[in-house]
Amino acid sequence: MFRYSVRFVIQENKFVAQQHITPGWAIYLRVSDEDKQTPERSFAMQRRRIQDDLICHSDIPTYREYIDLLSGSNPNRRDYQELLADAEAGKFSRIALYRADRFGRNTVEGLQATQKLNSLGIQIRVASMPSLRPEEPDGFFMFLIQMGMAQREIEVLAQRTGDGMEAKLRAGGWAHKAPDGYLNKERLVSSNKYDRWVEIDPSYQPVLKDAWALLITERFTLKEICEELSRKGHTRASGRPWAWNDPESGKRCTADNILHKVFHNPFYAGWVTSERFGIKIGEIRGNWEPIVTNEQFQRGLHILHKHDGEKSREKRHVYLLRDLLWVQNNEKVLKLYVSTPSGRYQSYSYYISHAKINGKSLHIQTNVVDDQIPAWLHGIAVDPQLIPAIRNIYKSDIQKTTAEDQGRQIIELRKRLSMLKDEEARLGRLYITDKISDVAYKQLHSEWQEKLRNAELQLVELEREPSIHINDLEMALMLLTKLDELYPRLDDRQKSTLLRILAAKIIIDINGQIVDHVLNAPFLYLWSIADKVSHPGIKELDNQNPDSFMSNLRFDHKEKIMELPLDIP
Repeated sequence: MFRYSVRFVIQENKFVAQQHITPGWAIYLRVSDEDKQTPERSFAMQRRRIQDDLICHSDIPTYREYIDLLSGSNPNRRDYQELLADAEAGKFSRIALYRADRFGRNTVEGLQATQKLNSLGIQIRVASMPSLRPEEPDGFFMFLIQMGMAQREIEVLAQRTGDGMEAKLRAGGWAHKAPDGYLNKERLVSSNKYDRWVEIDPSYQPVLKDAWALLITERFTLKEICEELSRKGHTRASGRPWAWNDPESGKRCTADNILHKVFHNPFYAGWVTSERFGIKIGEIRGNWEPIVTNEQFQRGLHILHKHDGEKSREKRHVYLLRDLLWVQNNEKVLKLYVSTPSGRYQSYSYYISHAKINGKSLHIQTNVVDDQIPAWLHGIAVDPQLIPAIRNIYKSDIQKTTAEDQGRQIIELRKRLSMLKDEEARLGRLYITDKISDVAYKQLHSEWQEKLRNAELQLVELEREPSIHINDLEMALMLLTKLDELYPRLDDRQKSTLLRILAAKIIIDINGQIVDHVLNAPFLYLWSIADKVSHPGIKELDNQNPDSFMSNLRFDHKEKIMELPLDIP
């Protein structure tokens, strides 16, 4: 993480020194994907307010509009990312928003983006509060309050929605889309209030009854049941057949995976179940007519379990680089996610991008990247012969930092504590003058108290014995020397744990080749020392800043090492 941050700051400083900012407005419009029914109305209203309250009072031109139809809690919005990239390129000088929450509803992402834009000299203006100046301390504070309240609104709404869903389920109702064989029904009770329920779909009920009747004879496999249903003229709820010949390969195919889900769904026996709310089968009866009796359902499960015991089950794929893999696309680094294919494509697993690259999502088979991991580990491994030299360097660094700079660090931390207390006082003034509500004050005051506690904990951290840091580094160094022999002996889940201990990011190109990485602390520090010892003359990490140096020593994943078969004390 440290290496990536240093590189980012250098790029940012270079940009500020060399790039010219072209005067102009960038208008950013956003509608949540939950409001897709009439997004054009919201866009028109936002555009009109921005024009009336911001643009018409300015003499600078409009550069372009950026429009997203996606939740603000998701930072991977196409035009939002383009907006930030164009800001770095100096293509405009101001960003116009209808409200702060249009920028986003993720406080952490909003804080980082706003700080970056401020450092670039880009001014943010909000039509609902034209006098707000986020580039100034108080304006920045108020801007974050608005974003914080927007995030809280999402969380409160999600909590209320969840509470309502749980209450309905526990009363025997159903709060989701009805499964195949049932229909969702509703009637208007009063203004904006509906009574909703589920009832049997008479056109599809015979299909399910025939399927269960075939299952409990114990004479048919799932594939054979699909064939029998097709022979009787039944189709799936989508209208597709239960069994068919693939037009390309000519292979006989069946929808046995659909049947498998149906036969395992307690809904058809009249039971309310919910993993989210901890409702198990047999606890709550639903207010709908079941298609099969509980005895038939349980008998069907018994038959399926017996079938499972007679065949080998396909192993569930473990994504070794879940949440660690990123792709380099020109100047951007985009996060990659994992896909879970179903049906005939279950044997293929992919790392995918949500953001578009060259006009489409990137799909890279997991084995293309995973097969490179042993070579990547070998590249960051440390030769055991270097241990004495590395040990001497980090012991010297720790002794020098704790002996010479501890007093200075304590003074700086006390200054930070004083600044935090001043911010609390500013918050109090805003509350007293009725500029923020009781709810906002309580939430923000709690956040400032947390910051104070963290600063106080850092003071305690300075007083830790150097031997504790040395023990952590010893453990991490021993791990780096054993990577080549350790990795092949681990199972997939242990391999995933090891990679999370070592790396914050592994970066590939669009062809799936590993091109860069960001190591976690303290491995980046140790690796830089090993590189310096192996290649004299190479510059190691800048440890002149004691705060940065101490952060390089923090071993946050130390406990996870105990999950690995290591002989490390």
